[in-house]
Amino acid sequence: MKRETRIRLMERKVVELLIQGKSTREVMGILGIGYRKLSKIKVKAHDSGYLSGAVPLPAYPESLFPDTPIVLIKSSEADCLLLARKPWIEERLSAGWSPITVFEELKLSVGRSSFYRFLHRHALDRESEFAKQRVVPEILHKPGEALILDWGKLRDVIDPETGKKRILWAFVGVLGFSRYMCVRLVWSNETKITLKSIEEMFREIGGVPFKVTSDNPKCFSLEASLYEPLLNPCFERFATHYGTVIECLPPRDPQKKGKVERLMTYVRRLYEAHGNEWLGLEESQAYMDKKIAIANERKHGTTGLKPIDQLLLQEVSTLKPLPALAYEIEDVVNVEVRKDGHVRFANKYYSLDEKHIGQSALVVGDSQMVSIYITGKLVEVHSRITDPNQSKSTKPLHLKPWERAMQDDSIYRKRARDIGANVERLITIILGQGQGYIDTRKVWGILSLDKSYKKEAIDKACSQAIEMGSYSYRMIKSILKLSSDSISQKQTKTLELTEKNVTDTKKENKFPRPLTVYEEQLSLLIH
Repeated sequence: MKRETRIRLMERKVVELLIQGKSTREVMGILGIGYRKLSKIKVKAHDSGYLSGAVPLPAYPESLFPDTPIVLIKSSEADCLLLARKPWIEERLSAGWSPITVFEELKLSVGRSSFYRFLHRHALDRESEFAKQRVVPEILHKPGEALILDWGKLRDVIDPETGKKRILWAFVGVLGFSRYMCVRLVWSNETKITLKSIEEMFREIGGVPFKVTSDNPKCFSLEASLYEPLLNPCFERFATHYGTVIECLPPRDPQKKGKVERLMTYVRRLYEAHGNEWLGLEESQAYMDKKIAIANERKHGTTGLKPIDQLLLQEVSTLKPLPALAYEIEDVVNVEVRKDGHVRFANKYYSLDEKHIGQSALVVGDSQMVSIYITGKLVEVHSRITDPNQSKSTKPLHLKPWERAMQDDSIYRKRARDIGANVERLITIILGQGQGYIDTRKVWGILSLDKSYKKEAIDKACSQAIEMGSYSYRMIKSILKLSSDSISQKQTKTLELTEKNVTDTKKENKFPRPLTVYEEQLSLLIH
């Protein structure tokens, strides 16, 4: 509509209302017109004889006041410049350019505010929005193909115990084919709570679908990606147990799970009649279950069929059977590897290789085992500590060399234990003195003494060295040498005494028996 036509219509409406006897204030309220403009029109109508009835109103669309000058707004210089480039602007906006990019490429002496007013005046600010829209093909699912998941805020709850406000979330799952809907009310999307909720959904629908589809929360994906997300190991273990496939959609693409996205407002509407009174999570879940059961028995707006009928008649038979044993829901924590090479889990400590110190680790634990993941890769597995008196599980390969040497099963202590208890004590003392350095020459020097000396002598020498506080190979060697010298001296004296007695006997009797005795024995042998 042209501006002239709008002005003439407004004048006709004002005059008609004044003829009907409406007051100035009433006309202003009805038409939303200012007092000054109304007063001018009223004076013109009175002068023309319309209000007194002397002159009838001319037929529409003839003007009431032909001599009324139409004041047209003169275009600004900026508008003229932009109007000359309008086709170019439209073309760029349709191609998907953002308005600020178009403004920068215009290179005109026009202010940015004038440019945006020009876009709004000529309805060009919508061109870029239309260009961003794209055709999303319909996503069709086969029976038993997918369970689609999403979270949505249901309401705020005042905790009666703490008096603090908490958010109650609705965890919604819908089967892609039958549109059967499941809802679980949860306080958070923690991995443990989420996996338990999915397991309950599997039992409700009576089987396991081929895949589970969701976006990228931390309980499902450690790192979102357009091509290959880094999945949460705990969720992978859960999916492996139930034999289903994980599908984490690309980030910022909710259209690909629109079947569950559009249900969030519907779930909130179903909960509206519950009221603001809070009687606990179980009561709200029971109320929601009743509402969802009724919703699943109604005809779906898209398919025109009842979800419960589609589930029972076509989809249940295509679902995988549930495993005989339920999945043991594991505890999951994200921690940083400590400087001592351990991670903390359930107030216990488990060792890793020292190269992982300072990295972020995901620790997954059940009643038997504790698994440690770094960037989605399994790096270590420990038996879970159940002894209340034990706080650390440290594998020998994660110990420092001097720490491994101090272990009971180290090669040094085993070899020393074979020689004697005092030898093992001395070797342990020497290893402890290293402060991170093992003096293997000294240790092996003591352990190799068994090649030259008896084990008892070495053990006794080590005991004497410990009493003297001298823990060295030279001291042990000296003690062993002194003891061996004293033994040899005693043996020499004994031998000398024996030889002396024999010599004395020989001096008294040249032969032990007279020679005649040997002559008689010889003659007997001859004859």
